[in-house]
Order: sequence, then C-alpha cells, then structure tokens
Amino acid sequence: MSPASTQAPSRIERFVLMPQSQGREVRFGVAWFGGFVICAFVGPLAIAVLIGALCSVAALQSVMSWKQQRTEVDRPIAAVLPIAAALASLVGVGLAGLVLAFGTVLAVVLAMGAPGRRVGVFARAGITMRCCLLPAVVAISVVSMARTSTSALLVLLVLVSVYETGNHLVGTDAGSIFEGPIAGIAAVLVVTFTEATFQFGPFTTRAAWLFGGLVAVAAPLGAPLAAAMVPRAADAGAALRRLDVWLLVAPLWCWSVWNLLGRTH
Repeated sequence: MSPASTQAPSRIERFVLMPQSQGREVRFGVAWFGGFVICAFVGPLAIAVLIGALCSVAALQSVMSWKQQRTEVDRPIAAVLPIAAALASLVGVGLAGLVLAFGTVLAVVLAMGAPGRRVGVFARAGITMRCCLLPAVVAISVVSMARTSTSALLVLLVLVSVYETGNHLVGTDAGSIFEGPIAGIAAVLVVTFTEATFQFGPFTTRAAWLFGGLVAVAAPLGAPLAAAMVPRAADAGAALRRLDVWLLVAPLWCWSVWNLLGRTH
C-alpha cells in the first residue's frame, strides 16, 4: 500500500475491498469452488462442515483484527457460533435461530464476566457479534439451500464465482473502485442469459432472470458489509474476503428459493 494509505481513509475507502492480485487468493478461490461442488454432491452435512468452518475462520480473523486495535472482543463466541449455526441448520431454521439467540445472550454474559473489562457490556458484546453474526447467517442460508435444492445452490455458486472472477480480473489494480464490480455484474448477466435459455436448476426463464438480477444487484454490496466487520477494509482476512459476496446474496437467495419452491411445489 502507498504511504498515503497510512492516513485515515475516506468514508468511501473505509468500506472498499479491492481485489488482490496474489496467486494465493486465486488458488484459494479455485480450491473453494472445487470443494464446494464436491460437498454439494456429498450432501448437506458436508456443506455444513465446509461453510461452517469457513465462516468460523472468517469470524476469528475479524476478532484478531479488532484485538490488534486493542478492542475488547470475545474469541470463543466468534469461533463457535457460525459452525454451530451451520450444524443446527441441518435440523431446521428454527433451531439455527435459537442458536443465534443463545449465542447473542452468551456474548453478553461473557462480556459481563470479562476480567478487567474497560468498555461497556453491550459495546464488547456488540463487537463480538459484529464479527460472527453475518457469517453465521450465511452458514444457515447455505445449509438451508443445500437441504432444499442442491441444483439451486450450485447455480448460486456459479453466479457468485463468475461475479468474483469478473471483479478480480478487471478490478485488480484498476484505477476506479467501480470497474471490478461492473465487470462482475456483466459476467453475471451473461451467465444468467445462458441459464435462462437452458433453464438450469429449478428455474423458469423468468425466474432465472429474477434470481440472476438479484445476484447482480446484491453481490457488489457484500464487500462493504465485509469491510464493516473489521476496523479497516485492509484488515479483512482471506476467509472473510472469500465470503464477502455471500454475505447478502446467500440470505436473499435462500429466502427467494423458499418462496419459489413454495409456489411451484
């Protein structure tokens, strides 16, 4: 990063995650795609372990970034809540919701009993939940989709992956923060056209465009959400960067798939 980056970021820069050109990030993305496909065919339990583990790592990396800023946060809740929510989703969304509620209460309890606490209880618990709540919701959404429709989940994986590919190829070292997302959106629309033409997954032509449009609109908003989970956008860890597009897309897609299948079956 340039010397200017050590200065306080602007309001926009605070929430900007620019693609990184390191080969490690590319290899991680390819491995993630392959592992996700394999787990999707193995079954919901495999998906729960995969997405739960990634979400827990993302939460822990966020905790580490806050601790480096000497901010009080409780690591155990962040480590356990996403994977616990993912596994609970194998039983049902109701149980997963109870896990989220219990985790929130437990974060407050741990904050109350933290030795040498220098901030308010809810301030400490709030940072803890800031690190892990969205990843836990993503885990619940992905596992619920795996239980509902594997084909719909795989279509979502493809759309998210082509968005990430377009964003990475064009956005890396781009002169504008908008070039990458625009390229990603264009890639999603191209794949959506193919999906609508051949009607992959449980989608009619009209539904394919609606769902593809949902990804095109929501995917660019994932990076700002991920940046909001950490003190600075540059502090986002590798797992959180891998997860960022899913933060908003996955819950919206899950809810929409439920509505679609509820109307058509």
